Amino acid sequence: MSDQAEKLRQMTLRSSIVKSPVIKKSAKSRVITVTSGKGGVGKTNFTVNMALALAAFDKKVLIIDADLGMANVEVVFGCSAPYNILNLLEDGLKITDIITDGPRGIKFLAGGSGIYHLANLSAAHLNHIVSQITLFDNWADFILIDTGAGISRNVLNFVMAADQVILITTPEPTAITDAYAMVKAYAGQNGSAPLKLVVNRVFDRDEGEMVVDKLMRVSQRFLNIPIENLGYVYEDRCMVKAVKQQIPLLLAFPEAISSKCIENIAKQIAFGKNMQQQPLGIKGFFYKFLEYMY
Repeated sequence: MSDQAEKLRQMTLRSSIVKSPVIKKSAKSRVITVTSGKGGVGKTNFTVNMALALAAFDKKVLIIDADLGMANVEVVFGCSAPYNILNLLEDGLKITDIITDGPRGIKFLAGGSGIYHLANLSAAHLNHIVSQITLFDNWADFILIDTGAGISRNVLNFVMAADQVILITTPEPTAITDAYAMVKAYAGQNGSAPLKLVVNRVFDRDEGEMVVDKLMRVSQRFLNIPIENLGYVYEDRCMVKAVKQQIPLLLAFPEAISSKCIENIAKQIAFGKNMQQQPLGIKGFFYKFLEYMY
């Protein structure tokens, strides 16, 4: 009986909230999910520092930390976020109250496990949360979703709902294998968002090109999935020092070679000619995300 009630509740929610809206051309924010096949490849550090680079290009950026139980974005920023997404349900709290301000005008929202509780909320509560978050469509140029590692259903939901996906890997064989596993899972779900690859911690250009060639070739041949190469980030002790100091790399060591690599990648994201598709905005993202959750 309880199972039937749960199914009925989900059907009711689906009809009342999980309907992809018609996205008007005024939708401004481009939602980019940054993900990886495995942990430890520098995904969150890349996300934070790319946000800083985009901000330096006069782009307004919101980061949503969607790593379950791991508040890594605030650790990299060297600050703490007292609220998460579910705090929007508390009396009197608005999206502006729970957003944390970062350097260069960046804002970030701690989501963590709170995001995955959305499936258990009523339609009224979901509508309230979505309406609050989508206020940023009128502000942000880019919304970066920092996912957890791996290819769990939760991570794939964020990948499938984004306007674009940046896949982070390193030259390590296990990282390459897991990155391909992510592409395979994405293909299995009929993903349509453009996939872009960043190879982190390379020692030279040849190493980076080897990884790119391998992943692009097997993905195209066996999955018919094209992957665009965004570039490489060189192995750099400055990154290690920045992490220990809890100061983002681009602020602690702006002239480091790894900083310049990330800036070049951010420039492609900010001004690239491959942005032809109309972004769905954060509202469209959340409706797609909720569709995949049910």
